Amino acid sequence: MRMASNCYTCILDRAKFECDLVFSNEEEKKAAMEELLDYLACHKGGVSALVGTERENIVKRRSGLSDPYQSFKEESNLVAREILPLAEEFYEKADDKIVALIRIAAVANSMEFGVKGHDFDNKTFAGVFLDTLREKLHGDIAEVKRRLGSFSKIFYLTDNCGEAVFDLFVIGKLEEMGKCVVIGSKSEPVLNDVTAKELSAMTQTKVIPTGNVVGTALEYLEPEACSLLFDPSWLILSKGMGNFETISEFEERLLGRLIYIMRAKCEPVSMVIGVPKGTLVAKSI
Repeated sequence: MRMASNCYTCILDRAKFECDLVFSNEEEKKAAMEELLDYLACHKGGVSALVGTERENIVKRRSGLSDPYQSFKEESNLVAREILPLAEEFYEKADDKIVALIRIAAVANSMEFGVKGHDFDNKTFAGVFLDTLREKLHGDIAEVKRRLGSFSKIFYLTDNCGEAVFDLFVIGKLEEMGKCVVIGSKSEPVLNDVTAKELSAMTQTKVIPTGNVVGTALEYLEPEACSLLFDPSWLILSKGMGNFETISEFEERLLGRLIYIMRAKCEPVSMVIGVPKGTLVAKSI
C-alpha cells in the first residue's frame, strides 16, 4: 500500500508524539522533525509502513534509545494479562469457537499508540473490551473459517505488544485443534511491536524474526520467514495495519492462503479495504 495524502500528516503527527516521548528540549524535537521532513520530500509515494520505519530510525538514532516504546510495551502486556480472562470467558461461551478466536485477535489489534484519529488508552481498554468483542466484524468469515480448517500449518505474523498476549491465547487454541503454528515477530524493536526475543520468552511455540521494519517487507525479510511465507503449504495469518501496508504490495503471490486480521484504525487503510475507519476486519486474499 502506497502513501495516501493522509499518510504524510499521520507520519508527522506520530513523529511529534515520539519526539515528545524521548526528547527533553525543543531543539532536539525540531531537528528530528526536520530530518524526517527532508526524507519525506525525497520519498513521495513510497510504501507507508516503510516511510514510517525511517521515522523510527531517526528517533532512535537521535535519542540513543533502541526501544523508545519500552515502557508502553511493558504496560500493555500487564493490561492485556489482566484482561485475558475476559477473552477466555468469551471464547468458552461462544457457540462458534473459530469466529470467537478471530474476534479476539482483531480486537487485540486496538492496542496501538500514536495513530492519528485512533484513541487508545491502556487504562480504559478493560472497560470497553467486551463491547468491542461484539462489534461488527467485516470480512468473508466463511472463507476465513474454511482456510483455518483446511490448512494444518499456520505462519502467524504478530503486531503489537499487549496484543501479543491475546495472540498467544489464540495460537494456543489453534494448536489444541492440531495446527502447527510458527510465529513471526520483529527482529528488533520498532514502534510498540513485539520482537521475536520478547515473544520467545512468553511461549513454547516456535518464534522466528521477520525483519527490522514496520510490517513484513520482502526486501528486509529474514530468510527463514521468507521460506515459510512462500511455502504453499502454510496459511499466512497477518495481524495489523503495518503488515497489511507491506504485504499488500506482493499479496498476489500469496493468493488463497492469506488472511488479514486487524482493526482498520486509519482512513487510508479503511478506504483500501472498503470499510469505515475503526472497523474490525478479517479479510482473506
